[in-house]
Amino acid sequence: MRPVIAALPDTLISQIAAGEVVERPASVVKEVLENAIDAGAQAITIRLEEGGCQRISIQDDGFGIEHQQLNLAVLRHATSKIKSLSDLESVASLGFRGEALASIASVSRLSITTRTPEDDHAWQIQVNGGQTVGDVSPSSGNVGTTIDVQDLYFNTPARRKFLKSASTELGHCLDVVRRIALSRPDIGFAIWHNGKVIERWSAGNIEQRVDAILGQEFHESRIALESTSGVLSLRGFISKPTASRARADQQYSFVNGRFIRDKVIQHAIRSAYQDVLHGDRQPMIVLSLEIDPQLVDVNVHPAKTEVRFREGGAVHQFVYKAIQNALSTGGGEHIHENTEFVRPHTFTSISSPPAWAGEAGNQFLPLNQNSKHDIDRLFTQINANTITHSPEQDSDLPLGHALAQIHGIYILAQNKHGLVLIDMHAAHERVLYEKLKEDLSTGIKIQQLLVPIVMHATELEIGKAEEHRQTLAQLGFDLATLSPTQLAIRTIPSLLQKSDPVMLLRNLLNDLDLTGSKAVLDAAQHERLATQACHAAVRAHRLLTLTEMDALLRQMEQTQRADQCNHGRPTWVQLTIQDLDKLFLRGR
Repeated sequence: MRPVIAALPDTLISQIAAGEVVERPASVVKEVLENAIDAGAQAITIRLEEGGCQRISIQDDGFGIEHQQLNLAVLRHATSKIKSLSDLESVASLGFRGEALASIASVSRLSITTRTPEDDHAWQIQVNGGQTVGDVSPSSGNVGTTIDVQDLYFNTPARRKFLKSASTELGHCLDVVRRIALSRPDIGFAIWHNGKVIERWSAGNIEQRVDAILGQEFHESRIALESTSGVLSLRGFISKPTASRARADQQYSFVNGRFIRDKVIQHAIRSAYQDVLHGDRQPMIVLSLEIDPQLVDVNVHPAKTEVRFREGGAVHQFVYKAIQNALSTGGGEHIHENTEFVRPHTFTSISSPPAWAGEAGNQFLPLNQNSKHDIDRLFTQINANTITHSPEQDSDLPLGHALAQIHGIYILAQNKHGLVLIDMHAAHERVLYEKLKEDLSTGIKIQQLLVPIVMHATELEIGKAEEHRQTLAQLGFDLATLSPTQLAIRTIPSLLQKSDPVMLLRNLLNDLDLTGSKAVLDAAQHERLATQACHAAVRAHRLLTLTEMDALLRQMEQTQRADQCNHGRPTWVQLTIQDLDKLFLRGR
């Protein structure tokens, strides 16, 4: 029998749409909170029962809904946020699709109680499974709106079976509230569960809200970040590399006040930390990006956590540079003249040291003759023309003056604050690495291939190569299109001649297309430089003179990111006089 095309009833359409908008109780919490913020709320109370599976009640003190419009509020695609395509292309509100309340109402028992400042009393509407129950009726209530959602998925039992335990669903709801609370520290939030208050955050500033939600660990390691360039502005906090985590569960990115999961921004964050953080570790971040709404598309997915930037490459570079600069100036206990020291953290969450950390030997091990020449020259610069001062001499030098070596591994120095312990290999490795990167920044050396490498490519890869041909040439890749499915690689960057050029080019094409960045190429080159620096850095058990030790300290003070090695380990720690007094119980 030939199938017959028929229009679906509105209730079924809403239930289908609800599958995208209302994934679980946390989705309801997110949508209702966004509406409350759009309504100008200054205080919001969230009440949950059984993790939100049984009941979700959210009360705000916003400007409410006119009772004549309550019936419209629960209809699909009815909204006060946009009226035309131009409004959609420059959305400034959190909500705008007109789907949330209709979707929630179609899979729950919903009531809305609301009152505007002009009303003498509140009004209420009730909807069960998408069907309005009775008329809009008078009710009691303060100015603002209360959304009450009960028995989620009562009419779609198949969906209800996919819900997890009450504690798991509560955890997801709390995650949503935390994200929104971090984006709006000027709004007060209270969360109740099964009749008991479990979180309460008063209205305040971003520092207070970050401390309340992310706690002492982030407070002790955070670096403030603020950067502006044209229409882009980035503010917030990032963690020092020494306070990394195994999971990315404390990374909060916002675009124009909206929590988002964006590949461009996530890629920029990973790229900025690649020099100071082991690849398996994750930083903690709270970053808010402000951008002209016309330059970002928020209408990508009904959940509104994905966005698309008109100039993704520019956004990527801006975020990347802002984080890099913040890490350079605040990534550890600052090594700059006239900068006060702060006692370092207890480094308990850092990944295991790389194998080379305990190797014996006192010889440089360059990869080839060219790199040996460069590294020998750099080390000669470090050792040249250094005058050793008496350790007792009062000095404002941040790392002070060397006193001795400990087991041929650590340098013991004295500054005006007390004692400084330096891991000489890790410190020297960072100094050499930064110098090699500086040399690389002056220009990429190109290796001409005697026999071009023929690469089998998809039509999409051919298109990307044609689109980015000029950029690729500047990066050292000269390409020729041999056929609709073949590319010839004629030149590559000299530093990467031992790498897999085909795999590197594929990754680079994806990077340029996705983010407009060359982070993959930079990472590959920096990895080679890091290997050279590691092999060339002074080894454990090599005895240094006081002159050589002091020279290394001075170089550290002039080197960016000298507070940690390439793997995120600290290169030095400070023990103040007060710390030493405590160790020996002085003053008791």
